[in-house]
Amino acid sequence: MVILKVFNNNSVVALSEDKQDIILTGPGIGFKKKPGDLVDENKIEKRYVFQDEQLKRLESSLNKIPVIYFEITEQIIKKARKYLETDFSSEVFITISDHISFAMKRYQENVYLPNIILNETKILYKKEFEVGLWAIRYIFKKTRILLDENEAGYIALHLANFSLSNRHNNATRITTLTKEVIEVIQKTMKKELKLDSLEYARISMHLKYLGERIFRNEPISNVDTTYDIRKMLKDDPRLSMCINRIVDLILKKYNYDLSPDEQTYLCVHIKRNMNSN
Repeated sequence: MVILKVFNNNSVVALSEDKQDIILTGPGIGFKKKPGDLVDENKIEKRYVFQDEQLKRLESSLNKIPVIYFEITEQIIKKARKYLETDFSSEVFITISDHISFAMKRYQENVYLPNIILNETKILYKKEFEVGLWAIRYIFKKTRILLDENEAGYIALHLANFSLSNRHNNATRITTLTKEVIEVIQKTMKKELKLDSLEYARISMHLKYLGERIFRNEPISNVDTTYDIRKMLKDDPRLSMCINRIVDLILKKYNYDLSPDEQTYLCVHIKRNMNSN
């Protein structure tokens, strides 16, 4: 393989045997190397292979994104791989590099982009968010620019979306759904949940699992709990209104019809946590 671009001592872009761009990382793989040199394949630790549209994004990114952001991304992924005990699809490399480049540009132009699902991300993807916080500290170390925790949240979602343990890439949609449903619950039940409360965490986690089923189109079970939910809703008109609004939201926006069984589980969680002191 021939080196096309050297990021640093430990990462390069090379031309693979089948004539496609590939990112290679490993201790010393880029040391004293220049474009046109052969890759020392004994030093390859990780290969990032890209397909079709991903490859086009990579080729475009190489010309637009400063090298330092690729270097930073390499270290973030390395940290995430160890801390989260998972690997990632190759596209995570391009996505995080591109995001960091855009975040730094926004910072320099004083453009603020709020992360409206930050609170849900902190709860649903706690460990990924911890890596995100480490990432913004590392970015500061390398650039002396301190990004805020909104960016840590975005990095966390990229890690969750491209984790090989989450092959459906639904982290962002699940987090958005969770936020939307909690807003319906709080508005209808006339009770605000504190973001750091156990109740908020309980409902969020239940909605995460619900979201995973919705986006994989997997019903919870074949058990008919129609009688249970009718009795529960008859005794609590406000809860009934709340469930109807949630069912309507999920059907209209996500084209998924919550089964009586799923509605029952949701009722139990809402009733338990909205009535907690």
